[in-house]
Amino acid sequence: MKSPDGTHESPCPGCGALLPASDWPEAPKYNASPACAAVSGELLGFEVEHAARLGYLHQLRIDAYGAQHVKPGAPRIGPVFALNGLYMYFERGSGNLDVRTAHGIMANSYDDWPQLTPPATVGSLTAYDVLHAGGVDAVESALLRWAQEAWEAWPEDTRELIRKLTVELVPERYFRR
Repeated sequence: MKSPDGTHESPCPGCGALLPASDWPEAPKYNASPACAAVSGELLGFEVEHAARLGYLHQLRIDAYGAQHVKPGAPRIGPVFALNGLYMYFERGSGNLDVRTAHGIMANSYDDWPQLTPPATVGSLTAYDVLHAGGVDAVESALLRWAQEAWEAWPEDTRELIRKLTVELVPERYFRR
């Protein structure tokens, strides 16, 4: 597909973002176009450049991207962890370290992960929208909205399953609310 400026664009199979073609390598872990994977890398670079301000959102950024780019046939633990991180942030007030600790606890105490089917629509915001939101304040705000949309895009029964698994497997001390 050609954009108005004559460049070739194609939609990302995960988030649907229409992006110019890229020679970025495929992201084997995600259902993402090379162009969307490149945007994700650029967003990480922006985060690192502004780590003092955006570092607290590092895990949230990873989980939002993971929730929007579930690869068919990938290990079932991936989307569970992405949604666990979004749940812990938005509904339990947990940050980077608590979420990563929860992932470790869950990985070492459970192995019958459910097969989650991604929703048809994964939210209107994408990593591209976050990256191009503007300065640090705007990126911070957009990242929070993006992650919230990614969490809320999943069906309520899936979110309830994630809540249940998390509460069963993760000690309460990792929940901040």
